[in-house]
Amino acid sequence: MSSKSICMVVKNRLSNDARVKKEIAALHNDGWRVTVIAMPEAGSPELENKNGVRILRPLIHSKAKENLRSQVERASSESKGSVKASIINSLRRNRLRRFFADLQRDIPWENKLRKAAWEVNADVYHANDLDTLAICGKVAQQRNAKLVYDSHELWLESSRYLTATNLFNRIRLRKIEQKYAPNADAVIAVTPLRGEKMMQMYPSLKNLVIVENAPEKLEKIPKTGRLRSMIDAKPDTVIALYQGVICPERGLEELLKAARLVKNPKVKFVVIGMDAWNGTLQKMAVDMDLGDKIAFLPPVPSEELPEITVDADMGFILFRNTCLNHYYSLPNKLYEYMMAGVPIISSDFPELSRVLKEVGSGITVDPDSPAAIANAVDKLAGNKVLRQEMKESGRAAALAKYNWEPQSRLLRDMYRKLM
Repeated sequence: MSSKSICMVVKNRLSNDARVKKEIAALHNDGWRVTVIAMPEAGSPELENKNGVRILRPLIHSKAKENLRSQVERASSESKGSVKASIINSLRRNRLRRFFADLQRDIPWENKLRKAAWEVNADVYHANDLDTLAICGKVAQQRNAKLVYDSHELWLESSRYLTATNLFNRIRLRKIEQKYAPNADAVIAVTPLRGEKMMQMYPSLKNLVIVENAPEKLEKIPKTGRLRSMIDAKPDTVIALYQGVICPERGLEELLKAARLVKNPKVKFVVIGMDAWNGTLQKMAVDMDLGDKIAFLPPVPSEELPEITVDADMGFILFRNTCLNHYYSLPNKLYEYMMAGVPIISSDFPELSRVLKEVGSGITVDPDSPAAIANAVDKLAGNKVLRQEMKESGRAAALAKYNWEPQSRLLRDMYRKLM
């Protein structure tokens, strides 16, 4: 195909977004010229050419304000548990302060993102999630270009939208999706049931494609990884791993309660990921006197995650049923656990149950029941043969079906048809 150009916009740190990075690579390798506009991150330049892909990271704040924010965050983390830290964190979480701070931040930054997208002059503008849809939609209209809406979440049915977003932005975001989604040249959903729900919401969608969150195929995995050494585990330690964002509604509070109920003394719980809960979970663990029973580790780039995941004896996906977005979820970590040969303990929700029952690689539980979670942990911890069976069946299914190769083909075919 002749070289056409894509401008992708994503409102997060590109280094931690495995899905976007895989999409970039798939399209770049298919002959597209790709420019990505993403959030600034420490240690990365504002403009970068990486493996043939152009990456722009417009500053959200001025350099002076970024320095001030860094000082506040550092003071909070260095003074954890102190009165000073409590005051700083309560001010940062104040809803009224955050509303005006968000307005002051978001509008100028969106203008920067839109200006950057306009200057790319692409054939296709690819919006990653609803918070970039208006940016890409407006520029695509002005440039007479194609618009792709890649909805990683069922945004308007998510807890983030329903409870954590203020009224002004709820109205604004709903209007944006109602305006641009039905007119997009293609819409991407990540699970079949989320796709069905979007078709119910917008019956006139032109071209809906399901591209699931699946990892790259790993033909070989190491027998041992880095995780055991990172937590100084004994040879007979059974590692129960949660990997992902640390935030409410992921079942993490229930997981801590379950940790207290687990009978097997060899089980060690590990939580690894970006802390979006400002130390709340760590404080809960201290208050519950979990001590050496649980370890918290910082996030790592997605490329390094497999060599950590492979050391786990079981992995958790414990979304709570607080919204349709969670209920219809098929998260990336489901397939990451399978690819790494890790048995899974998962919420008993439709999409998750369908895959786990088909493959036989895990146990489903009521995510609101710490006792049910603890029973599942003890069942796997005490049965090495069962863990091995689940490991082999999960890995076989990941290599044969649940990996990025078929999803990449769907994405590339969709883009070829666009032009």
